[in-house]
Amino acid sequence: MHKAFLAYIQHGRALAAAKKLKWHFALDAEGLAKSGWNLTQLAGATPPPVFYLRDLGAHAKALALLNPEMPGQGPEKPILQKRPLDPDWQDLIKAATCEQLLFKRNSPLHTVNNIIRPLKVIATCCLADNTKPWQVTPEIIDKAAGIGQKLQNSGKLADTIMGVAKNLIDANHLATACPLYPTLLAKRANPGNGHHRSRVGRPKNDLLACLEQRKNQQKLPEQRAFWELVRIVFTEPPRSLTDALRFAALKVMLITGLRIGEAVRLPADWKRTRAYYDPSGKPAGELGGYSSALLLRHFAEKQQISNTDNVALYETTQYVPAMFAEILSDTLDEIVRITQPLRDTLKLQCETGRLFPGYNPADNIPVTELYTRLSGNPFWLKLPDKTADAYVKRYRESFDPAVLKQLEQYQMDAHSSGRIRQFNMAFYVFFNRLANKTQGNEPLALFRHDGKPYREKRFNWAKIHVNIGKLELYQLKNLPTKLSDLNPLKLAQGELQPWEFMFLLPKRALAEERNDGIVDITRYFAVGVPDPNFLQQALGETDHGEGLFRRYGATDDDKSLVLVSHSLRHLQNTELFRLGVADTIITKRFNRRSVAQSYEYDHRNLSERLNEIELPAELEIALGEKSATVAKLIQVGKASGPIVDTFKKIQHEQGDQAAFDYLRVEADGFHATPYGHCINSFTVDPCPKNLECFAGCRHLTATNLPENRHNLEALARKFEAALSEVQARPMRTLGRDNQIAHATIRLDSLRKLLKTPTGQPVFPGGPDLSMQNRPRSVLDD
Repeated sequence: MHKAFLAYIQHGRALAAAKKLKWHFALDAEGLAKSGWNLTQLAGATPPPVFYLRDLGAHAKALALLNPEMPGQGPEKPILQKRPLDPDWQDLIKAATCEQLLFKRNSPLHTVNNIIRPLKVIATCCLADNTKPWQVTPEIIDKAAGIGQKLQNSGKLADTIMGVAKNLIDANHLATACPLYPTLLAKRANPGNGHHRSRVGRPKNDLLACLEQRKNQQKLPEQRAFWELVRIVFTEPPRSLTDALRFAALKVMLITGLRIGEAVRLPADWKRTRAYYDPSGKPAGELGGYSSALLLRHFAEKQQISNTDNVALYETTQYVPAMFAEILSDTLDEIVRITQPLRDTLKLQCETGRLFPGYNPADNIPVTELYTRLSGNPFWLKLPDKTADAYVKRYRESFDPAVLKQLEQYQMDAHSSGRIRQFNMAFYVFFNRLANKTQGNEPLALFRHDGKPYREKRFNWAKIHVNIGKLELYQLKNLPTKLSDLNPLKLAQGELQPWEFMFLLPKRALAEERNDGIVDITRYFAVGVPDPNFLQQALGETDHGEGLFRRYGATDDDKSLVLVSHSLRHLQNTELFRLGVADTIITKRFNRRSVAQSYEYDHRNLSERLNEIELPAELEIALGEKSATVAKLIQVGKASGPIVDTFKKIQHEQGDQAAFDYLRVEADGFHATPYGHCINSFTVDPCPKNLECFAGCRHLTATNLPENRHNLEALARKFEAALSEVQARPMRTLGRDNQIAHATIRLDSLRKLLKTPTGQPVFPGGPDLSMQNRPRSVLDD
């Protein structure tokens, strides 16, 4: 066994022992444990969601892709079966989990998605020949990344697989073949259309091809998906309470740029205001400014410092632009109003520790009264379709809890008066399942009104009661997934109780989620706090459930759209840069600790960055259009060459004025050639090479503009054809070697130019071809 690998496993076992974790736990034939590690609890995070490490078997979806590639694959029996991973791979996954959660203090979500999942894919690719973790080679990692690319078309999984190779295997030298990552970059093939591919999972050449539009354009939302989302959330009436909450949360993300986890965890007490006065006490609005500002209270992620938990959130505020203040205020105030019944229920449950705090444990309550509290379905009588549809329509128009109370009163009056005796069919199905032993659960105890057990064989549900104390025990024991979320949210300072959240959901309310009905949130007992998956599902990022595009899309094509939630944050960051907002203000708005982090979200193209730069008016007039453009290119670091080097040297030694005077004289030639930018003065003599820039001239700067790439690619094809033709000639053909050398040098230069990033010199050490016809002394190099 590799020594570094053994040391890493021992480190992980020591961390686990300190937390009294059981390192070995039994697995079934497919590698699934009955009880593994509760990662959420281990990290001290607040559920939901709850993450477990209990599946140490092969990755099922990766197996489905690997089996067809296996030799001797049979049509009915696959070669590779889902089974437990090799013990050494299991140890590596456990050790990496402990390091991430207990040593580096990363979140359970990060650990599951970026460590455990990619490791399982790599381990699955090693099943066929039983490759040990320390025997991993670049070829295996490359194969796993290819599988990841097929499993997740966005490229995120391929990205994380390569990230594990770099940051886990290479960083700890776990494999004999380390370092793996530098070899992987050279091996990765072009996966196709770069728009939907991740950054690390794609080869360098493909990344450079994207620069003709924007830097890392794949991180911005796709245009059609973005505008369809805007249309849906701002114009479509929501068809359910859940959709109304999603619409509001997505409006918040569009307006504020909050992370998805921050958006779903907004507090109900969200509104903060700040007043502004001049030194004399007069409101700033009377002087042409703003007298007050609206601020959004929220809990920021990724604010931890060294040696602190990654799961704690930090309370902060964000200024809301005046143009969005009314929209945001109306939206969030409405959500607080319609979810208030859920908030009241959850608060009582937290304070009493009981599921049905409105009753005493000794109370025997009719099942007709408990049905809606248990199922959420407000219809317990068989109402005429026309009447039921009218109530549903009224409620969906405003989601006013008063409509639900009116519906309940209508049914009580109808039942007590004898007008309607028959119960809803869903009522019968629900209680028959509880009263009979189904799916391994014990039957619910039923009683008569006097508290005696109900023993009749035929159920007369109008006379059946349930004891509240026994009902609470039944729910806790048999239906643990249908319990309210009562855990407080961990903050950097203190806690936030679950009933203080703005977005609260009726938990597992199938009447709405599955049956296209409505939920009586005034009486339903199970209240949930949404997690990021609540919005990821709505945007189509996950395959579970019906997303907003599929449900509200205007056309068939719109119904298949997908939008990455984090791209909205990238979009707003870029727009603020494009509009000239200071990088310090942008950094503060997005709760970042470093200005450099904001520039990671900057996707402006070169033209937008140049438009942002403002030179003093007198200086821009003195320089002229071309020299002023060169000055801007120098400021953004997108120009290089002898003139730029001299400019910077003069600026350093003699100051700005002398440097710009030099630039005004020398940089008259900002030339947009068919192949790139040339910064050289041709005031006296024209280009001696007739703009054959690709011959190796040091003045050539890459642009990657579509027109330039088209010219270069067309020229490269011509040289390839010419080279093939010359090479096909007989060896003794006159001038053959010179023609091959000439075409090869220029073809190689063209290919190098196509690969050079925007603004970088293509041949920084090349000759100055503009000096070709000038006399040279013996001292000239």
